[in-house]
Amino acid sequence: MIKLLQESGISTAEALAMSPHNIISDIDGLGDKTAKKLIWNARNALGMTEFITADDIDENTEYITTGSSELNRILGGGFQTGKLTEVYGPFKSGKTNLAHTIAVTIQLPKKKGGLGSTVAYIDTENTFSKEKIKRIAKRFGFDPKKVLSQIYHARIYSSDHQIQMIQKAETLCKTRNVRLIVVDSLMALLRAEYVGIGMLARRQAVLNNMIHGLSRVAETYNCAILLTNQVSVSMKGMFSANDAIGGNIVAHGCHFRVMFKTKGFSSNNSLKRRAIIVDAPDLPPEEAEFFITSVGIADTEKGDIPEVQGLDFEVETLYEEESSVEDSEVFDNGNGKHSLIDVKGIGAGTAKNLIKVGVSSVEGLVSSDPEQVASKISGVSSKMVLEWQTNAKALLSA
Repeated sequence: MIKLLQESGISTAEALAMSPHNIISDIDGLGDKTAKKLIWNARNALGMTEFITADDIDENTEYITTGSSELNRILGGGFQTGKLTEVYGPFKSGKTNLAHTIAVTIQLPKKKGGLGSTVAYIDTENTFSKEKIKRIAKRFGFDPKKVLSQIYHARIYSSDHQIQMIQKAETLCKTRNVRLIVVDSLMALLRAEYVGIGMLARRQAVLNNMIHGLSRVAETYNCAILLTNQVSVSMKGMFSANDAIGGNIVAHGCHFRVMFKTKGFSSNNSLKRRAIIVDAPDLPPEEAEFFITSVGIADTEKGDIPEVQGLDFEVETLYEEESSVEDSEVFDNGNGKHSLIDVKGIGAGTAKNLIKVGVSSVEGLVSSDPEQVASKISGVSSKMVLEWQTNAKALLSA
């Protein structure tokens, strides 16, 4: 029976005691009566079948700094362990930047706002950046290589894969001292796979199981869970507003809900962002301002960068008008037949960034090292560069 349970991701008595009856009874080799007996015996063994006075409740809450004192303030000290925190907002509002930042800050000692623990990072959008982690690590005085070795990353390709890796993350909590699980983002794959009103019930059922599984892990291992979420535009009379997707399942399943907003109508207008506490069991609906930078979430536009050797990078700028590359350089095809913007997937802004790092032609793009190019341009992965190279080769052979 133990082997059957472990093969289904139930590896502890706590996990068994908190599992729904139908999940255990559906395991091949375990019937309905056996499942009920196993669950009840586990609850009895853990003392879960007795009432206690509220005075005896042991919350054992710990906090993880976000990198911004203002954001910490409205969160009551930082991200709390044992709880699910949903952060939602539009594109480029700082959700992934926050995920990268706390993946580093949790490795700080407790007296500096961390837990000295490791991280499980479930990446559904392929937005995890090793280079950003390295920069944030340097900001907090860490060895970047050591920080990366303490982050367990999983690239996710389907909602079923996402569920599977959440179960794997629970194993890491037990064996690798993982005290933070990041899911970036929660709804991206579900949103793509379950399309239309006819699929809504099935999607919400899968989402409900996912949320409850994460909640159980959070309680069992006193682990912090960060869920980033996308938004959709909802019309309210003559006005529109961004609202988190996932409906009431996510709203009721998460302990803390925080909304990120950009300044003005464009995310490129400023590095400044606004965080709003939408829902929390013990926090008022406060607001705070913070900045997104190349060294993570911070209280200032340039971040709190210590004066130490090795910090030879510059804080990224989001202002397109400050670019030193002229439009004529972007559209100039040099000695070839095509310019960079002729390559599928490359716009004028990306072309300017490529020119800045020395890639000024289609031929030059094809012969470039994807890893090297990706490391020099913020927000660009080596996989993305490989796709550009494939498109560039097709363009040259046409």
